[in-house]
Amino acid sequence: MNLDTVKDMEKKWYALHTYTGYENRVKQTIEHRVQLENMLDLIEEVKVPLRKALEIKNGKKREIMRNVMPGYVFIKMEANDLLFGIIKNISGVSGFLGEDGKPLPVDLNEMGAILDTEEKNERPKTVITYQVSDQVKVVEGPFANFVGSVEQVDQEKGKLKVMVSIFGRPTSVELDVLQVEAV
Repeated sequence: MNLDTVKDMEKKWYALHTYTGYENRVKQTIEHRVQLENMLDLIEEVKVPLRKALEIKNGKKREIMRNVMPGYVFIKMEANDLLFGIIKNISGVSGFLGEDGKPLPVDLNEMGAILDTEEKNERPKTVITYQVSDQVKVVEGPFANFVGSVEQVDQEKGKLKVMVSIFGRPTSVELDVLQVEAV
């Protein structure tokens, strides 16, 4: 067994708590500071778990990367008090997860689940930005070109209940979010 293999075995995943929305900034700052301090050999990877999501805003569909665990950055690194101190003092960092201020490694099964969640990007989750009472136009399906008002939003299923006027009577129809656009 060579020295590099021993060093890799010593590296463990640690969870770093950050201010929500600062995860990518903290990740970049950690990578930059580690390089400046000549400690690149102590860190193997800095990760903000992301997942593809489909966002619909103003009737336009676009694919975005959404944070799987807001407020957390994961670092695969050697346990090193100097490095822990440098990382804790980065702007936007609350501290490492652990007891009595001592960082504890993340359980490998938990880390595996986090990484698996990130890799399950086959079908992007739709993020619905429509709200109740928004006016929408149906763009596909049997109700195409009808205009209606959103009555209910189901984020989990990616569905909307829309009240449209059919033959002069208000009728509630359930539509996929991809079947409508903002008016």
